[in-house]
Amino acid sequence: MFLTSKEQKHNEYRIYGKIKKNIIIIEKNMKAIMILAVAMMMTTQAADAQTEKKLTNFNDTTFTLNEVTVKSSLPKSRAKGDAMRTIVNGTILVKAGKATDVLNRIPQLKADKDGGVEVFGRGGAEVYINGRKVQDMKELTRISSEQIKSVDVVQNPGARYAASVKAVVRIQLKKAQGEGFSFRENLGTQYQYGPAISNNLDLNYRVGGLDVTGSFWCGSYNSYKSYQKNDLTYYAGNDFYVGHSNQNMKNKWSAWSPQLQVNYMFDDNHSIGAFYKYDRHPKDSYDGWLHTDTYENGIFIERSESDIFKHTSSKKHIFNAYYNGKVGKLGIDFNIDGLFDDVNEPNGTTETTIDPQGNKTMRSVDNLTLSGNNFWATKLIFTYPVLKGNLSVGGEYSHNNRKDAYSYETTETLPMKATDNKIKETATSAFVEYGRQFGRVFAQVGLRYENICNDYYNFGIKEQDVSRSYGDWFPTAVVAMPIGKWQLSLSYRKDIKRPAYDQLTSSTLYINKYNYQTGNPYLKPTYTHNVVLNAAYKAFSMMIDYARTKDVVTLLTEPYPGSDDPLLSILHPKNCSDGYDQLVIMPSYKPTIGKWHPMWSAGLVMQNYKTLTVDGTEKKMNHPFVQVQWNNDIELPKGFRINAFMQYISKGDYDNFRMSTQAFNVAIGVQRDFNLKALGTLTADIRCNDIFNTNKTGTTVYGIRELTIENRARRMFSLDLTWKFNEARSKYKGTGAGKSQKARM
Repeated sequence: MFLTSKEQKHNEYRIYGKIKKNIIIIEKNMKAIMILAVAMMMTTQAADAQTEKKLTNFNDTTFTLNEVTVKSSLPKSRAKGDAMRTIVNGTILVKAGKATDVLNRIPQLKADKDGGVEVFGRGGAEVYINGRKVQDMKELTRISSEQIKSVDVVQNPGARYAASVKAVVRIQLKKAQGEGFSFRENLGTQYQYGPAISNNLDLNYRVGGLDVTGSFWCGSYNSYKSYQKNDLTYYAGNDFYVGHSNQNMKNKWSAWSPQLQVNYMFDDNHSIGAFYKYDRHPKDSYDGWLHTDTYENGIFIERSESDIFKHTSSKKHIFNAYYNGKVGKLGIDFNIDGLFDDVNEPNGTTETTIDPQGNKTMRSVDNLTLSGNNFWATKLIFTYPVLKGNLSVGGEYSHNNRKDAYSYETTETLPMKATDNKIKETATSAFVEYGRQFGRVFAQVGLRYENICNDYYNFGIKEQDVSRSYGDWFPTAVVAMPIGKWQLSLSYRKDIKRPAYDQLTSSTLYINKYNYQTGNPYLKPTYTHNVVLNAAYKAFSMMIDYARTKDVVTLLTEPYPGSDDPLLSILHPKNCSDGYDQLVIMPSYKPTIGKWHPMWSAGLVMQNYKTLTVDGTEKKMNHPFVQVQWNNDIELPKGFRINAFMQYISKGDYDNFRMSTQAFNVAIGVQRDFNLKALGTLTADIRCNDIFNTNKTGTTVYGIRELTIENRARRMFSLDLTWKFNEARSKYKGTGAGKSQKARM
C-alpha cells in the first residue's frame, strides 16, 4: 500500500510504524486532516465488523483525496464468518453482465441461463439478495453485475437455515442512491434449434423511506430440442433383453410474470414491506416421438413407434410480508409467506408395435395429472449481543395442502391405476446459534430441531403405511481464521434431503408398451454429515469437502411390480440401503494480469458407492470424476470486453450414475457499453456457447435393469440488450419463511 503525490509522482510517501489511536507517522508533512482520513481508511481490525464496509469498497480500487492517490489490494476470496466472500465492487466482475454471469466467474459456483445455482460437490444452493430469499431464480437474470457489491458462498450453512439446505449464496447489492424514478429494460434473444425471446422491465420509485418496485417479465421459447439415444438391458429369467431407443422431443413455451414489492423504512432500525408475484405459463408443450427396437438373446422381436405429447399450463401466486428491526439491542426478523399454485398436465401416447412378420398393433393412452399446493409459513428470529458475540434464536412453522390426481383413458387394459392423492404436511423447527470473534478467530456453533408430520391420503382414505412423522436434531459448527497470509475456514453440518412432492406421487406415466415411470410414496429422507475446509491465499483458493451419506435416493429401472409380463419395466426413485463416502476437492487460481482476468479451476469427485448390476453382481462406483474450467475476461478500449470460456468434463461416477462420455465446451462473448448521456446507458452482450458442438453427454444408470442415455450437443447464440436509466435497486429486506418446503414443490 502506498501514497503518491499527483504533482511529484517520483516522491513516494512510505508508511511505517504502528497505528496508535488512529495516528500514523509519515516521512513528509501533510495536512493533518488528510493524514487522519487516510489512516482511518487503512485501519483494519479483524475483530471489528464495521471495517467490512470499508474493506469492501476499498478493494482493488483507486481513490483520489485532493493531492493523494491511495491504492489497495485484498485477497480475491477470503473467510468472512461462515462464508468465503468474493468482492465484486471495484473488480472486472462489475462488467460481467448479469448476476448469473458473476456467479459463473466465482470458484465452485455454476449458474444456468434460467438462474438455477449449484455449488460444486454440494448441489443446488439457496440464494439470498440483501437478505431476501430468491423465490424465482429467473430474478438473477434480471440483476446487473454493476449492482452487486459482494458474493458469499456458504457450503455448510448454520442452524438458522433449514437442514435441507445444502449450500447458500448471499448476494449483497450496492446501497441505492438518490430518490425519484428509475427503470431497467432488458431484451434477451437466443437461437439453438429455434428462436427464443424474453423481455423484462423493472420500474422503481423511491422517496424518503418509501421504496416501490414493479416488474413485468414475459417470454416465448422455441429453442430447445432433445435428440436422445437410450439402451435398456436386463434379464428376465434366463433370457437377456436389450431395448434400443431413439427419441426426438421439441419444447415450446410462453409465460408472463408481474411482481410488486413495497418497502418502507421508518429509520435505520425499523422497516416493513410486502412482496407479491404472479407466474402464468399458459403453454409449456413437449411434442415428439420415441422409437424402440427390442431384442431377446440377440434376436429382434418387436419395434415400437410412439408419438408423444405433454401440454402443461400452470399459475402460481407468491406472497411475502416482513418486519425487520431493532428494539434496543434486540434484533427482530419476522416473515410470513404464502405460495399457491395449480398445474394442469394432459399428456398422451399413440403407439404402433410391429412384430418380425410386419404385423401391426395400435394402442393409445391419454393421461391427465392435476396438481397444486396451498402453502403458508411464518418465521421469527431474535438476535442479541451476548458475551461479545451474537446469540440468535428462532423458529419456523409451515403447513401445506398438496393435491395430486391422476386419471387416464386407454384402448386396452394396462397395469396402471387412477389416483387421487392428497398430502397434508406440517413442519415446525427451532434453532439456537451463537457466534463470536476471538481476536482474529471467528467461531460459531448452532443446533436446529425439525419435525415434519406428513399425512398421505388416496381417494380421501388415509394410508397409514406411507403417512409419517420425522423429528431430527441438526448440529452445525464453523471456525474461520487467518494463518499468516492464508484465509482458512473449517465447518461441520448434518443435513437432510427430503423427497420432492413429485417423487412421492403414485401416479404412473405410460412411456411405451414396455416402459412406465412413477414416483414412490415410501421414500425416506437422505441424511448427510459434511466437513468442509476452505483455504485462500491471494488469488489462490481451495475447497475440500468430505461427506458421509445414508439412504440416498437414486433413479432405478426395475420389473413392474405385480405384473405377469416380465418384460414390463418401471422407472422410479428408490432409497439405496447402504451408506457411502464422497470426497470433493476443488482448487482455483484467479490472478489479474493487466487487462486480462483469467480463472483456472479443477474439481475432483471420488466416492465408494456400490450398486447391483443386470447380472445380480455388486459393482463399485469409484471411478473419479473430474471437471476443469478456464475462464477469461479481457478489457479492451472503447468499452469493449471479451469473455472466453472452456470446460472439460471427464468420464467418472456420481452416485449410481456413470458419465460414459467426455464433454468439452468452448464459449465466447463480446460486450460493449454505450453512454446515452441523459438517457442512461445501453449494454450489448452477444455470445456463442458450445462453439464446436462438443458438449455432449452420456450416462449409464446402473441397477438390475441398466439404462444408458446419450444426448447430442448443439451450439447456442444469444444477444442481450440492457437499457438503464437512473437505475436503483429495491431496499426490500424480507427473508422468507418455509423455504425448504417450498423448494420441494
